[in-house]
Amino acid sequence: MTGVRERTSTAAPTDRSQLRFLRPADGLPGEGEPGRIGTGQVLRLITRQLFAVPVTDDPVGRPVPDVAREVPTVANAGISADGRTWRVRVRSGVYWDAQRAREVGATDAVRGLKRTAHPLARPMRPYFGALIEGLADYYRRYDEEFGHWTAHAPALAQFSHLTPVPGLRVEGDTVVLRLTEPASDLIDLLATGYAALAPREYDYYVPDSPELYRCNPACGPYRIARQLTPGGDFVLEPNPRWDPATDPIRRRTASRIDVVASSGDQPLDDATDFGVRSWDLPASPARFGGTGCSYYLSATPGGAAWSLAARRALTWAVDRAALAEAARAAGAVGAAAQHGVLQPGDPGAAPDTDAAPDNGDLTRGRHLLADAGLTPGSRLVLAVPVGSRPAVVAAAVAGVFIRYGVDVVTVSAGEPGADLTLHEWTPRWAGNANRDLLHRIWPADGGSGDPAGVATEALRTLDPATATTLWRRFDRMATADLRLVPLIVADWPRTRANAVATGVARW
Repeated sequence: MTGVRERTSTAAPTDRSQLRFLRPADGLPGEGEPGRIGTGQVLRLITRQLFAVPVTDDPVGRPVPDVAREVPTVANAGISADGRTWRVRVRSGVYWDAQRAREVGATDAVRGLKRTAHPLARPMRPYFGALIEGLADYYRRYDEEFGHWTAHAPALAQFSHLTPVPGLRVEGDTVVLRLTEPASDLIDLLATGYAALAPREYDYYVPDSPELYRCNPACGPYRIARQLTPGGDFVLEPNPRWDPATDPIRRRTASRIDVVASSGDQPLDDATDFGVRSWDLPASPARFGGTGCSYYLSATPGGAAWSLAARRALTWAVDRAALAEAARAAGAVGAAAQHGVLQPGDPGAAPDTDAAPDNGDLTRGRHLLADAGLTPGSRLVLAVPVGSRPAVVAAAVAGVFIRYGVDVVTVSAGEPGADLTLHEWTPRWAGNANRDLLHRIWPADGGSGDPAGVATEALRTLDPATATTLWRRFDRMATADLRLVPLIVADWPRTRANAVATGVARW
């Protein structure tokens, strides 16, 4: 049915044009670990998107056209005057590796966006559903239809074909998207692995099923050479129907890629020359924007740290340099103090010249804490999300406050009685991911003066310069507001190429 080939050879690579990566023995992880490959890297090699992030050392690099011919703008008639209708033309000469070569079309892009209804794509529903007209209703109807039973492929395909989404349509070689409001970050969302193009063969199989991986047409530089089986290898081979002249993003310099099951250490190929970020490189503090993992404190209403005076005292008392050092000691390849709500390196980050020193101010911090009622012998309860990394930061916070005689007791996030909550935020996609920050982290209340109103205006502004100005205003307001007290940003070891879990696609 397709051009996918299965192989039985398990021979190790014999030359430097063959790459070998490791994966855990129990299967392919969603997010790669240092020196290991993840599902996002595989998808990056076999699929294409309308837009994609090129291989770059710039963590805030914006997506560029992939299967799209150009970036739509108002000037080139790709975006309507009201900013709500986008027309994306698909380039010619891109083919699926089906049994008979078939050109990629706009229908494949629409099919891929509809497939974000599947539970595997649930993390991205709030973003696509809020922006594309009718897509949120499509998600709701999908859940009503299939939420109570295990659907089979014909039922899923029939639902997709018979349930239109008003904001998604095809006009020849053009994908037409009608938005609920203008969105300056739409291209960033379309560059995530969730928005990968989907061939019609995907309708024949249930998503993420073994049958789909056996019969999976590719349009990227590689194709699946053998099915991933428990305890077996995962092999990619060159896709003979991939034309580098039609792919401005990817390269193909390896004759074979083996993903080898192993729970121990084995020699790995350095994939830098291949155009791959298969493990992290240290980042300078100025380059964290869009890729770092940020930590914040928020105060519980009515708790011991709820007053503005207490929150201001926290920001001066915290030794961010000590927190960053604790993160590095725990394995972070880079960590730095973060004084604004936006990550350092984000184009909208507004440096605060009146910020506390990185190592805090012991004298001023002691006076401010005392003025806020947090004197020696006081006790603060800190709610911490699950995970070893937040636990490291929480322990460092507790260690800092011992200097002031304040006892910090940690509990699991969600438990009642907490005075403070530690938040951990890693952007879900590359480029402008501030929408994700607002959705998951910022505690907006909708009241007058809420900085989120400025952020919403920035997201609706298509002029980059104006949007950057608005983001800087948001960062200044949000940092002064202190509903979130910024702590540090850390660059934990992870595979930058992962396009499923984080949206950061670097192949």
